[in-house]
Amino acid sequence: MSAPSSRVGATLEAERDRHLAELVELLRFPSVSAVSDRRDDVLGCAAWLREQLESIGLEHASLLETGGNPIVYGDWLHAGPDAPTALLYGHYDVQPPEPLELWQSPPFEPTFRDGRVYARGATDNKSQVFLNLKAIETLLRADGALPCNVKVIVEGEEELRADNLEGFVEENADLLQADVAVICDSNLYAAGVPGIVIGLRGMAALELTVRTAEVDAHSGVYGGAVPNALHALAVLLDSLHDPGDGRVLVEGFYEAVRPLTAEEREQWSRLPFDEARVRDALGLSRLFGEADYTPVERLTARPTLELNGAWGGYEGEGIKTVIPAEAHAKLSCRLVPDQEPEDVLLAIRRHLDRRTPPGAVVTIDFELAGARPMLTPPDHPAIRAAVVALAEAYGSEPVLFRSGWSVPVVEILDRKLGLDSVLLGFGLPDENAHAPNEHFHLDNFDRGLRTMTAFWHRLAAEGFD
Repeated sequence: MSAPSSRVGATLEAERDRHLAELVELLRFPSVSAVSDRRDDVLGCAAWLREQLESIGLEHASLLETGGNPIVYGDWLHAGPDAPTALLYGHYDVQPPEPLELWQSPPFEPTFRDGRVYARGATDNKSQVFLNLKAIETLLRADGALPCNVKVIVEGEEELRADNLEGFVEENADLLQADVAVICDSNLYAAGVPGIVIGLRGMAALELTVRTAEVDAHSGVYGGAVPNALHALAVLLDSLHDPGDGRVLVEGFYEAVRPLTAEEREQWSRLPFDEARVRDALGLSRLFGEADYTPVERLTARPTLELNGAWGGYEGEGIKTVIPAEAHAKLSCRLVPDQEPEDVLLAIRRHLDRRTPPGAVVTIDFELAGARPMLTPPDHPAIRAAVVALAEAYGSEPVLFRSGWSVPVVEILDRKLGLDSVLLGFGLPDENAHAPNEHFHLDNFDRGLRTMTAFWHRLAAEGFD
């Protein structure tokens, strides 16, 4: 089979009401992984999904234990040894819904209006997981088989932590072996602009403390002779960036950065990007950043070093005339190929050591060498298959683009299993993921189903060496 049969389209149309009714069932679960009181709801959602995997025709549908919430697993492996095997990934946990007063309808009572479904988890990630399951179900019902071997994992801690997933992948390497990973926790480029994320920035972070004395000192008694921890922290933070365009001044920070190609820059120059809309949405007078790069390049393909928070001294009402003995800051980086989180953190520590003012001592309280950056070759077989399937469903050529955020599972699957990933999702950047009134466009639900029923055939046609 090189393409889905004519029965597939008819099946999708006939089953649409049932699909949406089942989606509502899934969205009703308050599967908030960050809240311990929601543990039973999280487990209930996992059990519901296990039953779904079994009912759509997958085999070995089961709940696999981790150090935290279970992973839902199922597979269909009858396409033959010459067909590619894909590992489909999504997650069933959601962010807390607060502040509840900002929702127009209750977050766990799914509501349809204006061609969208509103609920917590609507776009991140339940609707996207669900449409992938319904695409598999449709192919099995209409054609009796899948063109590829498919393994499915749906995890319950994506919004919480990655260490349990990493341990699970390492312990189940044989079970999860595949030719490619298909990640449905992703977005289109924009409304009406189908796209595939081929690059993700990595992440590293640290928290530091600056100390100058054992206790705060009276500014009237000691002012002018005692070093101030907040002043020292300000000096250090000011040393991190060029004040003109924000370029990072940490020695070696850009050393491993892979240069952008002329072809990439030319392609990105044609991507729709509304600078005024970004400014208006954030209440900015202007954008900021390296003058040699466009906003799109700075947002997706250039590394960053950000100050996330700083504090110290007296923060209460009124005035307290003290010289602070300690001050604190949190820093985080978004990294691009070929930066390594550990190397970047080492460069920052060395920079801080060299520039610590006299009388101050810097200690690193916390470090996180998070996800490494990811870049999938644009000519990867799965990318080629996705491009064709998206073009058929949306009637326009999809764009290939990088995203500024990180997806830990992509880095874990690459490091532990050697798997490349294609990020093939149908959310939109403005669907309020993690915010009140989260929603998912039903047009992308329908087009997503058509894309995925075609994608598996296109992937089988591409083949793998």
